[in-house]
Amino acid sequence: DMFVCHSIEEVNSLVTAHEEFKACLPEFHQIFLDIQQMQQEIDVIASFGSNPYTNLEVDTLGTKWNELLQLIPQRDQLLQDALVKEKKKDELRKTFANHANWFANWTSEEQQKISESTMGPDLSLNEQLAYLGELLEEVEGYKPQYEELENLNKLIQNEVIFNNPYCKHTMESLNVSWEELHNSVARQKNAVENQILVRDSKGINEEQVKEMKSAFDHFDKNDDGRLDHFEFRACLVSLGYNVDTEEHLVNHNSEGERHSDFERVLHLVDPDMTGQVTFQAFMDFMTQEASDMDTAEQIIASFRVLAGDKRYITPEEIRRELPSHQAEYCIARMVPYDGHDAIPDLCPKSVINVRLVFCVCVPRYSSDARSS
Repeated sequence: DMFVCHSIEEVNSLVTAHEEFKACLPEFHQIFLDIQQMQQEIDVIASFGSNPYTNLEVDTLGTKWNELLQLIPQRDQLLQDALVKEKKKDELRKTFANHANWFANWTSEEQQKISESTMGPDLSLNEQLAYLGELLEEVEGYKPQYEELENLNKLIQNEVIFNNPYCKHTMESLNVSWEELHNSVARQKNAVENQILVRDSKGINEEQVKEMKSAFDHFDKNDDGRLDHFEFRACLVSLGYNVDTEEHLVNHNSEGERHSDFERVLHLVDPDMTGQVTFQAFMDFMTQEASDMDTAEQIIASFRVLAGDKRYITPEEIRRELPSHQAEYCIARMVPYDGHDAIPDLCPKSVINVRLVFCVCVPRYSSDARSS
């Protein structure tokens, strides 16, 4: 019978069964000799030409027996060839497994190095960039080992090998690990380069950059360099920003449309509303907020321009000087002024306390601005 084996164990099982079969041959050879003897006796005592109890003849049995004896050594050779072939496949499995297991461990160690490159508190951005540059060269230097794995995998495919008990890794999983490692180093290097560019162009120090990066990474749960809108909001809150999206903080513009403070921020960091905020967009927003933040003196000066010699300003004055949505934002949040010089004929909410105008003349999203 034909056979197909995929392991040394399967071939050995067939070899064992074949040896057991050959061990029975002497017994069956004796049975055949007995049949021949009985036929000779029948020929002596019987005159009829055929046996009415069987269609088999001794000559036919003899032919079949001789054919069987000729097939046995052929079967021996086929099993030995199969055993040699499976041993060769097994060596190929072991070779691939040794390379694959080492490569998988190496990619894991390199990923750890990438994490350490940005976690070290004493590493400056320039030092991180230099380290990641060396790491990228090291990763690219191991490409020959990856190509050797690909060649081994081609040999395995040519030999129609479906399983490998010595290795849990497949070429597909190793390919994913290799691509992730290379892209991760390149992406991290690019991120550090962008941080350096922001630091130098925006005039902020490395401590501020690290604080932003640390907060961003903390909420980037899947380490893909992006935050969804919920993660972004939580990140801003952790940095002290007031980005509440509750119903009572929803504002109305002149057309009656409703906009929350957080929605305005989202349109800055995710103008296409993809649902994702990149670290670069996060950095741009944070640095822009810092550069745009009015000082207390600037806010007082703005108030004095609007109020003149009064200690308050009226909603009409605010609406006249500010865009409608900003004016309504301020008016909704300012506490009425009830000083001795308040205008009696005006509703208490028609005037606004000078002590509170500092934080709301121009809307800000930072808790620092609110405390000013």
